[in-house]
Amino acid sequence: MPAIQASQLAQMAKMNFKANAIVLPERFQGFTSQAPFDASDQKAPDASALFGSASTLRYHVDTARTIGQGFEALIDACADTIARGHAQWQAAAKFVGVLINGPVGMIVPGTLIGPPSMSGPMLAASANVAGRQPMFLQYVQSITGAIGTAFLVWQSGYMGTLMYPSGAACSITMAPAPNLPMPLAAGASPAGDAMMTPGTLAGLMLGMHGAPGNHAQPLFMAFAQAFSVAFTQWKTTTQILNVTGVGGFAPPPPAPPGPVAMAIGAGGVLQ
Repeated sequence: MPAIQASQLAQMAKMNFKANAIVLPERFQGFTSQAPFDASDQKAPDASALFGSASTLRYHVDTARTIGQGFEALIDACADTIARGHAQWQAAAKFVGVLINGPVGMIVPGTLIGPPSMSGPMLAASANVAGRQPMFLQYVQSITGAIGTAFLVWQSGYMGTLMYPSGAACSITMAPAPNLPMPLAAGASPAGDAMMTPGTLAGLMLGMHGAPGNHAQPLFMAFAQAFSVAFTQWKTTTQILNVTGVGGFAPPPPAPPGPVAMAIGAGGVLQ
C-alpha cells in the first residue's frame, strides 16, 4: 500500500475533533432581553467549522470559524509533514540480517531499518510553519514529536518470520531467493504497537507539550486517533517483498539436499 496519505489523516483528525462539539464562546449564558441586536447582526452558523458557535450572532459565528480555521491549518501542517516523512521512510526501508535456517527467516529487533525522516525532529523541521506564531510551532512539535518517538520504537522493535521454501532443500549453500510475500501486520513490535494506541499517543503529545492550552487535549486525542487508524490500515495492507536470502551452509554432495543453516536475508521493499 502507499504510505499514509495526508488528506486521509487530516480528514479523520478533523472529524474526530469536530465530534467533541465544542461551542465558542464557552460557558455562554445567552443574551439579555435588552441586547441591542437586530437581523443584520445575525449569521447562519457554519456547519463545516470545527467549533460550533454559541449563538447566531455574527461575531460568535465568525469567531468560531476563525479559530477553527487555525486548528484546521495546524492539523493540515502535521498531516502533511507526517505523510511526507512516512513516504520517504517507506521508499527507503529495508531489512538487514534476517537469519535463515531451513525455510524460515527470523526478523529480530533492529532488522528493519529506514531513514530518519520519521523521527520527531525531522518531522518538525520539515513542517510548513513559515509565518506561524510560536504557539503553532509548539503544537506541531508536540504532535510530530510524539508520533516520531512512537514510530521509531515500533521500527526498532519489529519482529516476524519470512518464508523461504528453497531453504528447505539446498546443496552446499542457498542460492539467492526472495521471501514469499508477507503482510507487514503478520509481524509485531510489542512496545511500538502499544505506543501507537490513541491514549498513549495523546499522552505523549501532552507530555511533550507541557501545560496544555485551550482545547489541547481534544486536539491531541483527535490526531492520535486518526494516526492510530491510518497506521493500522497501512500495516494491514502493506507487504514485505523481495528480501533476498543467500549463503549459509547446506549438506554437500554426495549427501542429498537438506535445510540451509545460517543463510542471511537482506534488502526488500514494503509495498
